[in-house]
Amino acid sequence: MAEVHSESTAASMRLRDVTAEDLEAVWRINERSVPAVNSLSRERLERFAREAEYFRVAEYSSQIAGFLLCLAPEADYDSPNFGWLNERYDGFLYVDRVAVDESFHGRGIARALYLDAAGTVRDRFRMIACEVNLRPRNDASLKFHERLGFRPVGTRDHGYVEVQYMVRELPF
Repeated sequence: MAEVHSESTAASMRLRDVTAEDLEAVWRINERSVPAVNSLSRERLERFAREAEYFRVAEYSSQIAGFLLCLAPEADYDSPNFGWLNERYDGFLYVDRVAVDESFHGRGIARALYLDAAGTVRDRFRMIACEVNLRPRNDASLKFHERLGFRPVGTRDHGYVEVQYMVRELPF
């Protein structure tokens, strides 16, 4: 469990593994974050919780403020984006979704989760991989990943959405 103290406020952020009791709050944050992340059912979220290589929440002022959900390359997951990355790379941790409740934006929560994930998995994986929407365009996510040192490695147009694939070598 990591605790991060913000210099700009007396409040602190705590990162911890997700629990079954957290899933309702995580699901609500996910659904409020669409289209930056895909919508998903509670059942699918519960399956992710069982399958995830890394699934942590950030608590800020005793509230779940955000989460990061990542899968290993061998995960049983039928996503075409996951498949695209799996065809091209070995040894990566796949970011399926990251979301921060809007009321907590700008507090470094997503960055803290990514840095925690990178530190947690650096002995098992060579890189972290993700995709970011180009259509509908998610400029905030593109800038965020670029600031963390992710680089674009390809794009794919699914018709309803176009994504940019990005990777970042470990360690951060």
